[in-house]
Amino acid sequence: MDKPIWDYDFQYQGPQSVRVSCHAGDQGSKALSNIIGDQPLFYIDDSADEDEFLFVEEDQAMPTALLPSDEKFLAKMRQKIESYDRAAKSLSQFDIVTPEDNFDQLLNNDNEDLSLDDIINYGQQSSIFKSYYDFIIDKNIDIKLSKQIKTSHYIATKKTIQINPSLNITDASVAFIKSMRLAWHDHNGVLLNPLSFLPEEAVLINRLIEADSDIAEVALLWDLNLAGHHDVWARAMCGANYDLCSAYAMEAMADFRSIKSGLAMRSTFEKWFISGRCKQIDRNIIQIMMGGHTDLEINDRDASRVIAMDIIAGLGRVPQADNYLSQIVVQIMNDALYGEVRDRSNANFLWFVSFERRMSDMEQELQSDEKSEIETQNNHDNVITLPQGHTQNGTYELNTSEHASLFFLDHFRGL
Repeated sequence: MDKPIWDYDFQYQGPQSVRVSCHAGDQGSKALSNIIGDQPLFYIDDSADEDEFLFVEEDQAMPTALLPSDEKFLAKMRQKIESYDRAAKSLSQFDIVTPEDNFDQLLNNDNEDLSLDDIINYGQQSSIFKSYYDFIIDKNIDIKLSKQIKTSHYIATKKTIQINPSLNITDASVAFIKSMRLAWHDHNGVLLNPLSFLPEEAVLINRLIEADSDIAEVALLWDLNLAGHHDVWARAMCGANYDLCSAYAMEAMADFRSIKSGLAMRSTFEKWFISGRCKQIDRNIIQIMMGGHTDLEINDRDASRVIAMDIIAGLGRVPQADNYLSQIVVQIMNDALYGEVRDRSNANFLWFVSFERRMSDMEQELQSDEKSEIETQNNHDNVITLPQGHTQNGTYELNTSEHASLFFLDHFRGL
């Protein structure tokens, strides 16, 4: 007797051969994968026709426990359908805005641009925002409004912060505090270009700057929530940084002193690295290094690590709170969670950049050795041995034990 159709493995007949077979159980759903990798493509066993499943011949009948007519089976299916209906009903209560409506709203947006006073007055409801603002005023950093940038930008060479006035008041305040945070780092001497380091440290420093910027945003939103802007925090908890907001809030609600001690920020910092945010950030800086755009200034491995540790300790300084990174500097440098490039393509490109950098250094070293050897040979060629001593009749007699050397110092001719 042939086996029933549900006992056969699903066979993919596409252009790629199947390499992996996955079975959930003896009688469970079966799947096959045609590729081995971090994102394999699976094909679920759905080859059985619905009619064949519902109307089975007697000689191919399934066990009684699996028949659709079984009461337990039907009760379980009804329970699932009811749960799906409840979820759909709850989702329908949300005010869903389609992308088309968002686009139309942007086109018909007649709201006036924000003034600098509006942004400052709104942001100063947060004590953290006020501390950064007092700092940049004390350091004579200019603040300008400009629609030429997306959100906000700090220009270190000109000591200027630019803000886009077309943003809503909350987004403008968030963008402003991120720029003020960069100005804070610049004044404390830790705002170095990550490309100044060797590739591995460059990736780590770039990650840390991005993580620190997001932490500053979360801290501001929590302060605004405490100031009564609960809608701002509710919107943040539904946004892309909800995981960071929840990590910060859990520590702050468990013990309000964790904000002052830096524990809330450190928890948010670790949550940032556990997430998948590193992939795109690493790709951006590695592509820049692949293009040869680098300001490499620290070419020694030991020096690169020592300076990177100083930068990490400096990045943890915040006003009105303790340094939230000072206690885990060594851990950040050694733990794979912070520095390892887990994405395969990024890791391959980073290896290529490091290999190319080492080959370039070896080539320069060989050229330097060759140049030194040529200069040494030229110096020996310009040595002339002069005879010393003379007889009474005025003729010179060569003394092999004593001689004088004459050097042609060409680089002194211009004096």
